[in-house]
Amino acid sequence: MPDVTKVEVGDATLFVEARRLGPEPDPEGPDPGLEGLGGRLPDLSGVTEALSAFAGRIGESLHQAAPDRATVEFGCQLGLDAGRLTALVVQGGANASLRVTLEWTKAPG
Repeated sequence: MPDVTKVEVGDATLFVEARRLGPEPDPEGPDPGLEGLGGRLPDLSGVTEALSAFAGRIGESLHQAAPDRATVEFGCQLGLDAGRLTALVVQGGANASLRVTLEWTKAPG
């Protein structure tokens, strides 16, 4: 079940839904909360770096396929593991949240 956590975005703070990826906290122990470790708020830098690398690899593959037109859509959910935000592009299941459309124009001839 997603939890709502504060996240640093540059000089601003916003609230996002994130799934807890690690073990559930001990109900009898202190709740570490979702605000990161040591009182720090998690930031989006790890998420944006991961998504940038992912998009770059997709772009390289599309360049090799050389379509005349390409569209890529992917969904991203956020997970929180040990106080760090993580991008979840595909969840553990049979469904992937990635859609790629490639078009080639037939050359006149």
